[in-house]
Amino acid sequence: MTSRTPLAVAAAALVALSLAGCAEDSGGTTGGTTGSAGGAPSTSATAAASTDGSASPSAGAGGSSSAAVPAGDVLVTFARQGGIAGVNDRLVIRGDGGYSLQTRGGTRTGKLTAEELAALKAALASVDINKVPSVNDGGTVADGFTYSIIYNGREVVAEDGAIPPALQPVFGALSAIVSK
Repeated sequence: MTSRTPLAVAAAALVALSLAGCAEDSGGTTGGTTGSAGGAPSTSATAAASTDGSASPSAGAGGSSSAAVPAGDVLVTFARQGGIAGVNDRLVIRGDGGYSLQTRGGTRTGKLTAEELAALKAALASVDINKVPSVNDGGTVADGFTYSIIYNGREVVAEDGAIPPALQPVFGALSAIVSK
């Protein structure tokens, strides 16, 4: 029913490869806060994620055995790439509200307030992620962002100008966390 244009497939592949490339860059870092970012999936986590039918290397995001965020505890993983500044942000939020944010400037960890966590969980619960198309491209926003969200084991990729209405509150809440 849904056909994937070559541009959509290329955009999804670019996002997946970019996230995989970032995982490899941060995986070799030792010590400091970057090594405990909870961000980069290990090769074994990526391989395990691929066996569940997901072809995306980021489907196991947050699942590295050396990560500070064990895979079973991850509530949602969010990535935002592009824009005029060429950002590459990756946010992993645990069910208890603890989070790890990787940006070009480094890694930051923190904890959402009870209100922020409740609002995020409500926004996520309001979306039937299985009914949202996996790839949402066609945005015509110059220097826009490409977003990726992994929730309940399913990854959805969207571009500015083509974010499904059901996901707009979720992307807004997650972008606000990245920006704070």
